[in-house]
Amino acid sequence: MTAATQQNVTDAVQEKINLFTTETVLRKFQINTQTDTLYVNLNYLAELSEYFHILRTGAYAEMNSEKVELDDIFAEELVVFLSYVCPDGFEFDRTINQQNIYQLVYFSDRLIFPWVKQEIKKYFKSEDFKNEQYDTESLVQLCYLLHTQCYASDDIDPVFKKIARLSDTSLVDKAVEAIPNVNVKVFFSERIIHFRPYLYQPRPQSFFDWNDTRSRLFF
Repeated sequence: MTAATQQNVTDAVQEKINLFTTETVLRKFQINTQTDTLYVNLNYLAELSEYFHILRTGAYAEMNSEKVELDDIFAEELVVFLSYVCPDGFEFDRTINQQNIYQLVYFSDRLIFPWVKQEIKKYFKSEDFKNEQYDTESLVQLCYLLHTQCYASDDIDPVFKKIARLSDTSLVDKAVEAIPNVNVKVFFSERIIHFRPYLYQPRPQSFFDWNDTRSRLFF
């Protein structure tokens, strides 16, 4: 990613932050994060998420106070997720790419958005994911995040295949080695090797002359 692209992504996220930090007639429910207070439409989110449905329909203090504390997360991370699930000007942007995939994986599990999980699984099987350029460390971290969120092996395998086809195997080995859990590290290594393309190595040419009796040892 170039510096210009990174700046554009930052500007786009900041624009979304400005949107969600402004209370409106519909967005009145507060989500207090570590870095800022966001405002969302609780009724709308309750139709999409079991987590917000419980907040909306249950007898909880959050419903009475119209706010919930999520002070272990950053506002900009949650805004990336909210930008995917919420409309902006009556329109949706349901694009999944490396700019939002980590937030989608994490928050779809934590805030219980099952339909977002299904969209993530479709993305991994798509040509968009197959052709998109990821760096080695990001792919391994993505595998680790999916594994911690209990995605099935079949769902993670497209990511393993993408890692297995990277040309610099030393970078892959280094990224896998950085995984803190030994069992996960072994599992990842096995899956990557399983999907690594077989490279045919021709047999070395023999210069032995079978007609030269002087070179024969046993006959």
